[in-house]
Amino acid sequence: MLTMDRAPLAAHPHFRSTDVDEVRDKVAQVYCSHRLDPLGGQRALAAWQNAVPLDRIAVGAMSYGADVEIDPGQLEDFYLLMLPIAGRATIHAGDQEFVATRKVATLLNPTDPVRMVWDADCAKAMVRIERDALEQQLAILLDRPLRAPLRFDAAMPMTGNVAVWWHYVSALMNELSGEAPGRATVRQLEALLLTNLLETQPHNYSEALEAGDWQIAPRHVRLVERYIEEHAGEPIDMARLVAVSGVSSRTLFEGFQRFRDTSPMAYLRLTRLRRVREELLGGELPLTVAEAAGRWGIFELGRFAGQYRALFGETPSETLRRRSC
Repeated sequence: MLTMDRAPLAAHPHFRSTDVDEVRDKVAQVYCSHRLDPLGGQRALAAWQNAVPLDRIAVGAMSYGADVEIDPGQLEDFYLLMLPIAGRATIHAGDQEFVATRKVATLLNPTDPVRMVWDADCAKAMVRIERDALEQQLAILLDRPLRAPLRFDAAMPMTGNVAVWWHYVSALMNELSGEAPGRATVRQLEALLLTNLLETQPHNYSEALEAGDWQIAPRHVRLVERYIEEHAGEPIDMARLVAVSGVSSRTLFEGFQRFRDTSPMAYLRLTRLRRVREELLGGELPLTVAEAAGRWGIFELGRFAGQYRALFGETPSETLRRRSC
């Protein structure tokens, strides 16, 4: 298991520094911009960080070497999991407050305001998981788009399956620390961490997963889903979806309600919102929100902005502004 006998990922140093401003900038390169304040009148730190970025996650370990307060606000586009391998930290995440130790790890959600106080002897193993990757993995398990942002419980007591999950993290770090890490093994462990986390740590979709809501939908539902995915930017109405399905509108609606917990047109709206987000995050610049929305058949921008924020935890303009910085 992860310990401080030998700092995790010691073969992959990112920085060592005593300067507060340098530490803040270096940590921001791996995670996000944040406020970093030494406590008790200290100005010098004894900070270090090791880190390895992968396709959908980044693993690392770090310590500040001094009592510090960290305030990143909202993480926005990633989940951050942290396990103290030495010392302790006080965590304020959303409406939850608790002390993180070797017996209680932390899972920070992208949309929750966060503030932390690390003790001087605190060192943590850390896993950053891209928000889009984890939410897409959940959508695959549920076999339907998400209707609200994925939110986990912030405290992770280190018992049962949670402890097993962190053993997988340790295995991944050990593999990456080898002279010639196996690419296939790393990919398998990365995928395992995403799926296993969704099945292990409680979240707002846990009941849906446990209830087996991801059962295979009938052919007419899957036909309409495929049509929507392939033609989301075109004019589509209910009559067109009924024609594609080959069944009555009532049968189609009942199929979506039973197997997707939504309606065909709501599924279309969720798909378009997801495509607009992909456009804002990866489309060719310069780009406006109106242009991205219009490409996917969305023209009522006021209503669209509210739906987008409810689903992704930020407005379309905030997504674009963050990408453009």
